[in-house]
Amino acid sequence: MAGDIHRSEGYLHARNGWEVLHYGELQIMTESPAYQQPVARWFRYCLLITAIFNLFGAISFAPPVYYSMADTLGFPTEGNPFGLWVISAWILIFGLGYAWLFIKPKPETVFIAVAAGCKIAIALLFFIFWFAGDLPLISLFAGSGDLIFAILFIVWLWQTKK
Repeated sequence: MAGDIHRSEGYLHARNGWEVLHYGELQIMTESPAYQQPVARWFRYCLLITAIFNLFGAISFAPPVYYSMADTLGFPTEGNPFGLWVISAWILIFGLGYAWLFIKPKPETVFIAVAAGCKIAIALLFFIFWFAGDLPLISLFAGSGDLIFAILFIVWLWQTKK
């Protein structure tokens, strides 16, 4: 057939937005990446801003930076540097994921759903510990940023659900 991609085990062709892989009598249909809707421009820029936000968060939790400003800002200083490095690394890793999706826009709904859940959890922790008096007011602003991004992620997920 014209346009078919032939492989030694079978062949692949696209039909109505689906890839159909043929192995003898067996046909496997998957949604074709060529037919996936591109990520909305507003959400791509949201991902870029979130990546920058996470970069600042990762730098802020890196122990040399954290301990140099903790007293001034009213953050706890008795924490173990290992825990701060783990937090900083995770914030950076998620930030790199957001940056990658901005640069190479493709729908990654599972990553965005997990990220929304993480951002909601972090925002709640900031709010709870601020309300209890264990964190300074600035943590409320950081938590608000995470909550806003979580809401935007959920809006995008809602708009792109199938």
